[in-house]
Order: sequence, then structure tokens, then C-alpha cells
Amino acid sequence: MIEPGINVLVCSRGGGGLLEARMEFVAELWQANIRAQFVPHPDPSLKEQYEYASEHDIKCLLIITEAGLSQTDLVKVRHFELKKDKEVPREEIVKFLTDAISTQFRDHTIWKTMYITSFFFSLLLVEV
Repeated sequence: MIEPGINVLVCSRGGGGLLEARMEFVAELWQANIRAQFVPHPDPSLKEQYEYASEHDIKCLLIITEAGLSQTDLVKVRHFELKKDKEVPREEIVKFLTDAISTQFRDHTIWKTMYITSFFFSLLLVEV
């Protein structure tokens, strides 16, 4: 069941707004019963997205960038109220948000937990 008071705003920085990617993230989060939305404009500025979050009382942002998606496969999770940021591998974002939401983002260990993707793990195995 989707938590009624928890909301995630999927934002973009650069990349022409990354509208399709924002829509894909929202759909993926909905499938995981995570309440999510995005600013309904093709290329909103980060400031516009922050203002939207503030106006709609959204505390958690998922910030995607073109470089993050294509080069590092990392997305940033930012919580305004707690003033916390974390880069999370794209494939781990649902797990991270599910863990964070289950404690209303208050468990400080989630902000320190390392999320290692299978790609990085395979690199470690090759190096050993």
C-alpha cells in the first residue's frame, strides 16, 4: 500500500529535462507502492522543482542527471527536512527508498549504507 504522507519528487538537472526518464522513475516507484510525482513540464529548472516540492510539502527528492544515468548509473536522493543527500545506484533506488520510508527517513544508518551494484561488485572480483 502506498504511504499517504510520504512523497518523492523525481527531479532532473540538465539533460533537457529528462522528461522520459523522470516518467520512468515515477512509474517504477508507483509499482513499488512508493508515492511519487514529477513537475509536469518538459524542462523545469532545479529551482522550479525545489519550489514545487516546497509548495506541495514534498520532503524527498530523487535527482537524476544525464551523466548520472549514462556514465555512473547513480541518482541522488535528497531529504530537505533532514538535510541529507545520498548517491544511490539506479538499480538500488527502490530498495533504498523502501528502507528509508519504512523509518520515515529517520534511520541515520540508511544514509551511510553502501549500495554496491552488481557491476561494481564484478569489477571488485576482477581486481582480486
